[in-house]
Amino acid sequence: MSKVDQLIGEIKSLLGAGTVSYDAASKLSDVYEGYIFSLIVGTASRHGATVTYEDVRGSKVGSLLFRTGPGQLYANSRPFTHAVIEFDGAPALEVHLGVYVQGTSGVLHECDVLVLPADEAALSRAQQIAPRGSTCVLIVECKYYLSNLGIGLARNFEGLRADIRTQGELFVSNIGSSSIVRYLDARGRGFERDVVPNSPQAGYLQGEIRRTFKSYLSKHSPSTVI
Repeated sequence: MSKVDQLIGEIKSLLGAGTVSYDAASKLSDVYEGYIFSLIVGTASRHGATVTYEDVRGSKVGSLLFRTGPGQLYANSRPFTHAVIEFDGAPALEVHLGVYVQGTSGVLHECDVLVLPADEAALSRAQQIAPRGSTCVLIVECKYYLSNLGIGLARNFEGLRADIRTQGELFVSNIGSSSIVRYLDARGRGFERDVVPNSPQAGYLQGEIRRTFKSYLSKHSPSTVI
């Protein structure tokens, strides 16, 4: 089985979806972002959240269409899919792939995978503006490489995080890099390397995602246990 097929199989399993827009010709880097998206959604579902899938118009969908390039959350030229996560007693969250957010500088930044309040996403769609990075619950930078990861990737992530000032961030990759590990650890940034299907690291990443949801619930629904 090819790496693409393996990732697609894991995505379908985690999302409980029979049809996704990836296929054997899809780029590994794009499908890897979808895999991380599915780990977030799967973690929420496993810990009691209700998960539904919608397009940009708010219609419930069963066939999932994912971005393979950056775009505005509110763009409606194609009905891209996002997930809606609802924990008991807490405001809903949305999970998006490849959308722009606005940093504190006013500059737009692409987020590979983004978790944000549904109210902020609704405001973005209503006003045709990028969501504010400062409101976001989690951003994940996803890197799938067949060779070594350069330190520039971590520096770019640090610049992104500094301007967005989100509530949580993670740098996730399929392979390791000692220089990136040292760089991010020295700055107290969240990261997980060697995350691929059926790896221990995939489980560790789900633990980090669970902690993000716990922190969100502690603010909005402290009686909810996950």
